[in-house]
Amino acid sequence: MEQLDPVTGEPVAIAYEDVHKAFGSHKVLCGLNLLIPAGKITAIIGRSGTGKSVTLKHVMGLLRPDKGRIYLGEEDLTAMSDKKLRHVRNRFGVVFQHAALFDSMNVYNNIAFPLFEHTRMRKPEIDAKVAKLLAQVGLSGTEQKIPSELSGGMRKRVGLARALVRDPEFILYDEPTTGLDPILAAAMDELMVETQASRPGITSVVISHDMHAVLHIADKVAFIVDGLLYAEGTAEFFRDHTDPLIHQFVTGSLDGPMKV
Repeated sequence: MEQLDPVTGEPVAIAYEDVHKAFGSHKVLCGLNLLIPAGKITAIIGRSGTGKSVTLKHVMGLLRPDKGRIYLGEEDLTAMSDKKLRHVRNRFGVVFQHAALFDSMNVYNNIAFPLFEHTRMRKPEIDAKVAKLLAQVGLSGTEQKIPSELSGGMRKRVGLARALVRDPEFILYDEPTTGLDPILAAAMDELMVETQASRPGITSVVISHDMHAVLHIADKVAFIVDGLLYAEGTAEFFRDHTDPLIHQFVTGSLDGPMKV
């Protein structure tokens, strides 16, 4: 029977089951159980060092759990060979925290690079696809610019275009609004929502400390505390909840059970 996410009611695209991960004596994930619904935006929140980025690295096979299972649909990622995991990674697009563009390449080559490396598309097709993606992220005509000529917000948009260039099934956002002023952050939020709406079926996972953004864009929010899922729900659930931990994190208050 198809598993449904309890928050959204949608089929589950990614499932973490009792996932543990430690680096030496430092335990990061301590039995994480988390469901990511298909076709929705799921935001993973939590304090720095609580395991959010480690959680994303596991689903791409960049890390393997010490214990537990991770499923992509019905496929058990933890049982896959390294070769098969490399193919799985092709189903993902990643928007990195600081864009991670190639400094020596212009915008066109940064976006087109995955197509030249991993497909047999002809250059005219690649040219058209790059132009289409740049239009979608509001950067038409910037093909020849290099990253140092772009603002932080523009670099993030190029990073999003590159993440989408191979039409992924999943897109992972790692702190997409970090370093942006409030106006550019709001523009990035809208772009994520528009991207989700324009690509039916794509599943998005966002790691963020920006609670204003999370409560605006997310269909589901998952709160990780000490390597475990502490709470999950809709944005409204988190906005209105009176639980001391949830309230403190959402409001950014110094008063509460979490200490600096």
